[in-house]
Amino acid sequence: MKPTNDDTIDIARVLALWGHIMDDHELGRLGEVLTEDAVWDGSAFGFDPVVGLDAITSVLSADGHARAHHTTNIVVSEGPDDEVRVRSKGLGIVDGGTVISVVYADEVRRTEDGWRISRRAIHLT
Repeated sequence: MKPTNDDTIDIARVLALWGHIMDDHELGRLGEVLTEDAVWDGSAFGFDPVVGLDAITSVLSADGHARAHHTTNIVVSEGPDDEVRVRSKGLGIVDGGTVISVVYADEVRRTEDGWRISRRAIHLT
């Protein structure tokens, strides 16, 4: 589907909310940003890819994740059916205060509850 300007704004909100949920340790709210069948691929950081909210919540509850998440440079592109592709940059603060930069490669799907990430792959830059 070809995203509208309103779609792009709504999708940017979902990506921003991801960072707040992670930083506030409110993983029970992941359903506000992810589909039930979402795929999360953090293999760039040594985590196995996982499928589904419960599995993603479990992995994100483990040690080794950034302490602060900032999403920027959001580019929303056309995708198949009710999905769009999103590429964005992420800055994270890890233990010791080091800043890391990543690229998020997302597939985002329109659901009855609004836009949700159906697949997120994280790549180091």
